[in-house]
Amino acid sequence: MEFVEIELTQGNINNDHLYLSSVIEFFPSDSIGGSNDNSLAPRALEVHSGISSPVRTDIAGDKKIFRRRAWVGEFFEVHNLAAGDRVVIEKTGADRYHVYPKRA
Repeated sequence: MEFVEIELTQGNINNDHLYLSSVIEFFPSDSIGGSNDNSLAPRALEVHSGISSPVRTDIAGDKKIFRRRAWVGEFFEVHNLAAGDRVVIEKTGADRYHVYPKRA
């Protein structure tokens, strides 16, 4: 099982995203695109969060966040997450990842 952990910041909570810069090497380099939808990465990732349908997304290379992030706010709310909490990103397949809160 391959996984990484990230710590949530208040910026994550306020803006409904996950900073991936500290774990960017965990993802395939061809899943990292440019700064906008005109420069999507050639490889999309399938992200499962357990609260909605899986999301197909690349990583916005300038910000180091999942480009499609509408699900992130709901994920934070459902799990009652706050700044300082930790989230696990587990690789479960070639291009498939499971995102879930780390529990103590």
